[in-house]
Amino acid sequence: MRTFISLIFSAQLLLAQEGKPTVAILDFEGQDVSESEVQTLSERMRTEIGNTNAVRLIERKAVEKIMQEQGLQQSGCTSDECAAEVGQLLGVQFMISGSIGKMGKSYTIDCKMFSVETGETVRSKNATHDGDISGLLTEMQIMAWEIVGLDAPANLRLKRAGKEASTTVAVLDFEGRGITMQEAQTLTDRFTTSLASTEKVVMVERGTMVDVLEEQGFESGGCASDECAAEVGAMLGVEFMISGAIGKLGDTYTIDAKMFSVATGAAESMKSITYSGKVDGLIIEIEILAWDILGLDPPRALKKRRKKDYSDVAGSGEKDGPNWLLWGGLVLVAVGGGAAAAMGGGDAGGGDGGGASSAIGEPPSLPTVP
Repeated sequence: MRTFISLIFSAQLLLAQEGKPTVAILDFEGQDVSESEVQTLSERMRTEIGNTNAVRLIERKAVEKIMQEQGLQQSGCTSDECAAEVGQLLGVQFMISGSIGKMGKSYTIDCKMFSVETGETVRSKNATHDGDISGLLTEMQIMAWEIVGLDAPANLRLKRAGKEASTTVAVLDFEGRGITMQEAQTLTDRFTTSLASTEKVVMVERGTMVDVLEEQGFESGGCASDECAAEVGAMLGVEFMISGAIGKLGDTYTIDAKMFSVATGAAESMKSITYSGKVDGLIIEIEILAWDILGLDPPRALKKRRKKDYSDVAGSGEKDGPNWLLWGGLVLVAVGGGAAAAMGGGDAGGGDGGGASSAIGEPPSLPTVP
């Protein structure tokens, strides 16, 4: 007993040092749902709350140990008074309890998080699910995020809606080097919009990510390390994070971007672009980069826009430049005509001796070889 209390005290001290709220979850009460199913669903919530990284969760074994010492089973501790007493023995700040019921073909989940010290309900959530009981797994995962005051990840919301799960991605503001912060943020926003336009990924809203960064004491542009990005990605519940930098060297701009797995930290895709021209030309480059980093072929219209911009920068597009083939043909015709006039007499060339030249005009200057 003394050893166990010592372990609990050590755990409390460690949790307090972490600075996150301490929470314990009681197995939900089942109503027309089997005990094993309720335990499975309760455990799914514990796992998902751990994934939020928003609280410090007491392990189920520690809760069971206290319950046994009090001569109770988790399923038998249904009153707020009982839960509060267990919470005090565990030394946690908050307890989470709830119930899962069945009415006809529908299942209901009711969940509550309350303060152990005051007994006041901090947050309560409920959900109704029509369908097979296995669908409650997703509902419990979503509720785990909501009960701690966070939005559920996009992939879980898509799964609830019955849509095909897509790859979830969040983008950190690209770091600007030699360009203004506003320019870097504008280009990042265009990059994010272009990623969404591929319809191959689900993007986390910028506002949601900014909230998470602020909670961690960061600005979007200040989270430059892979470790920071991975931590933010875990809190957002996304599969991949994308970070990058936009630099300027003289009249040349560079864009470097990396997409990596939040789970493993391994780089999935790394792309770079070098561009010479006006800064607004980076808009097209960043749009193309969004497709490239996902391993997709950019739309033809986008590539045409890039080609046109390059032609404009060079000052001679294909349509506007001199047609040397045409000029060569006209010169041959003029020479041939002059020869025919010389052989046939002066009449052929007398009236038009200078006419061919004036009609054609002066030939263009030869291009300068760099």
